[in-house]
Amino acid sequence: MNEGEKSTNETVDDVLVRDFRKSDLHDLLEVLRLSFAEEFELTGFDPDHVKKMVDQMFGIIGRIFLGFSKLFGKEPIKFLVAEVNKRLVGTTIVNNRGKVGYISTVMVHPTYRRKGIARKLMKNALDYIQKKKMEKAVLHVVSTNVPAKSLYTKLGFKEFEKTMYLVGNVDSFSQPENVKGIQIRNFQKNDLDAAYELIKSSEDPKHLETFNFKKNDLKTSFIQRVFHLSTENKIVALHDNRIVGYAQAIYTTPNEAGRIRNVQVNPDMRSKRIEEMLICSGMNEIRKVGTKKVQGAASLKRPELIAAMKRLGFEKHLEMEGMVRELL
Repeated sequence: MNEGEKSTNETVDDVLVRDFRKSDLHDLLEVLRLSFAEEFELTGFDPDHVKKMVDQMFGIIGRIFLGFSKLFGKEPIKFLVAEVNKRLVGTTIVNNRGKVGYISTVMVHPTYRRKGIARKLMKNALDYIQKKKMEKAVLHVVSTNVPAKSLYTKLGFKEFEKTMYLVGNVDSFSQPENVKGIQIRNFQKNDLDAAYELIKSSEDPKHLETFNFKKNDLKTSFIQRVFHLSTENKIVALHDNRIVGYAQAIYTTPNEAGRIRNVQVNPDMRSKRIEEMLICSGMNEIRKVGTKKVQGAASLKRPELIAAMKRLGFEKHLEMEGMVRELL
């Protein structure tokens, strides 16, 4: 999610944009809580999970890993904060995805909005992406957040996709009937090639092009293996021993909603309830951690997937627009 600003001439002159420090944790939690209060009511928020991630980042292993990553120009993330009077009032994160810099968590404390802070954070993020010679900057923004969209447009971003996010209660989901001839199982290493080809045939080509999608993107990232930021289960659907479906189930703690992502089904087999089988298998994994909420996402170009989620009991939460700025 991204937090924007309305157009104004009022600015804060003494804003310092710098790297995140462990001592910023208290202020970070406050800005998170105030910026995403409505969303957290639905999806939950676990400050202890955030604290654990920060502790890992600044622990011995984290400092060594991030230090070597920075030394070799391979920083997985760049966590920037805006400071006013020695207080953290805003943040943004740049995720290094090879040729793509993905910008997330653009937020500003409500007291300090409409003062040019988000613009300054964004410009620093873009400067970093260009310095690392990435080809594109990508972000997602809530479709109704007109001030943020206006800011990003002025900075050169253009819309390339729209995604619907849906939320449901784990205990109230309906269970679909199994589809004859379809087997669901966990992803295996030797599924990589088939899953990659499936996604290339199923996903919107513009999305794949924008994110410079590669086969290695299906592998668990090194930063995830080091820090274990979340638990991820990959699931495949088979028909005649051929992979015809794929999905990811991601979860953290009982206090935060699990997520169903990247649901892909062979175009020739869509609307056959394979989507429901994949989603329910993912929800069964998420249910193990004890969370009560699950969030799903689907491109607006996939009406059959949105319909499948609604049949299971998901309800629309919000829509996001993907925006991209070409840098080379």
